[in-house]
Amino acid sequence: MHLFLKSIFYNTLLYKGCYNLSGSEDCQNRDIVNIDCFGANPNLVDNSPAIQEAINHCLANNHSKVVITGKKQYVLASPIVIKSNVHLEIDPTITLIVKGNFQVFELQKDASISGGTIEIVDNSFNSTVIFLSGAEQIEIHNHTSIVDVNIINRTTTYQGIAVQFYCKKAWDFISFVKVNNLQITNFHTALYLKTEKLQNKNTPCWINANTFHTIFIDGCQYGIEIDGNSDLPYEVSGNMFMDLQVQCRKQTKKVIRCSGAYNMFEGLIWDTFRMDAPPLVVEFSSISHHNHLFSNQVATSILDRGLYNRCTSAHEESLQVYPPLALGKAHLVGNQDDVLVNAHVRYSVRQLLGKAPYGGTINNCFNLLDEQSVNYLDVPSSQPVVIELDFSKQPIKMLNCFGLYFGWNESPSRVLIEYQESLNGPWKVAKDVQFNVGNTVISEARAATLYKVKLTLSGYTQEHKRFRINRIFAKSSLQHGVAWLPTTGGTLTGDLELQKGNAVTLVSPNGIRWKVSINDQGQISTTKL
Repeated sequence: MHLFLKSIFYNTLLYKGCYNLSGSEDCQNRDIVNIDCFGANPNLVDNSPAIQEAINHCLANNHSKVVITGKKQYVLASPIVIKSNVHLEIDPTITLIVKGNFQVFELQKDASISGGTIEIVDNSFNSTVIFLSGAEQIEIHNHTSIVDVNIINRTTTYQGIAVQFYCKKAWDFISFVKVNNLQITNFHTALYLKTEKLQNKNTPCWINANTFHTIFIDGCQYGIEIDGNSDLPYEVSGNMFMDLQVQCRKQTKKVIRCSGAYNMFEGLIWDTFRMDAPPLVVEFSSISHHNHLFSNQVATSILDRGLYNRCTSAHEESLQVYPPLALGKAHLVGNQDDVLVNAHVRYSVRQLLGKAPYGGTINNCFNLLDEQSVNYLDVPSSQPVVIELDFSKQPIKMLNCFGLYFGWNESPSRVLIEYQESLNGPWKVAKDVQFNVGNTVISEARAATLYKVKLTLSGYTQEHKRFRINRIFAKSSLQHGVAWLPTTGGTLTGDLELQKGNAVTLVSPNGIRWKVSINDQGQISTTKL
């Protein structure tokens, strides 16, 4: 009988409560639908149509659950869509054998799948086993979930993706989805979260605030891949991966690759010595920031190109020495590294073009006080603010970064940083951010000799139409920073060492100056000057 006619026949009998394929299934239960009641059979070359028909029947009749029961194996040879408000429940003793190269299950909003084993046995497979699309616009209060599923690639190709969250276009989003108790073996990528690159921050897409709990990953080339931006308009952030257990094999290349922000990873990574590739098992990209990894890996196995990513283990805490950002307090060596402290005194700093500031001066951008700033209002892209820093009389040697720190939610939307490496030489672009939404912009510029820097700023990110520059900073690989201690005093954290020939001079209340020195026995003496 043709499959379509069989489906109609089975549905008719099901409605009448009289069809039972094997005698054990409850085909009269209208709340729980068994796939065998729709023609599924371990002997079929493709059970996907029967499963899809059972799902569609649930949707059409306001039922909620499709079950696959017993101790059986079913072949799947075509895609299945689990519709909204339908739960596909698979017994732990069920194995679904995937033959062919296709997207096996797609979950719509409020759909769920639990239990069972899904096995890939076809060498041609290079697709996704469980797929969620941001076109479903999944947000808080949804019931979308993936629970208690074993996903195994039995081939030796190590291809395909086990679970993928994907946002392709504007206003695609996936948030607050629950993924628990998965075992994933021998795929190219176990968990893949991807947003396509969009340009307009007013029409963004995002994958945020999803939880992945108790995940076992074995032999995958890549364990967790976060492929997107750390901020809008194509953001992947705030996702939690907890209770991870990852087994590395010969084919393993990376356990975690992250280009997002505020994501958390917690778990154990085993046997990195088995890897053919150098055991840099975790990689944070240059656009990543504020991610947190807690694992058994030490700093030598972590490649961190981002900002404020924190990596901790039972053995150590790995924190980068960041450029001075003046975020209210010095971070490690902090302000001592900034070669632009009081740059307005030591170099030539001026605004070449654009509106005059409505508050503050450019000079405020070179002190150690965060809340002293220069402020601009409603700067159009056709008339940007252009600021030039001229170091020609005392060029800066071995520049390794240059950046700006803006006020909180007071950032320009366009930031262009250019520089000159020779006197009156060509301008080179260090950073061109056309849709900035961050509070800090750091260029990766490298200059053996820095003569000038030019900043072109315009636009705004908030309705108040203003942007505020708190700090302009730079770091050199050769020159020491220039932090000036105010005459009113201050706090020095760390040891201060003075070599022989240098001394501390103190002034007594009556104005007499005294030099303080120490001998080899540790005795301190004073000499009147």
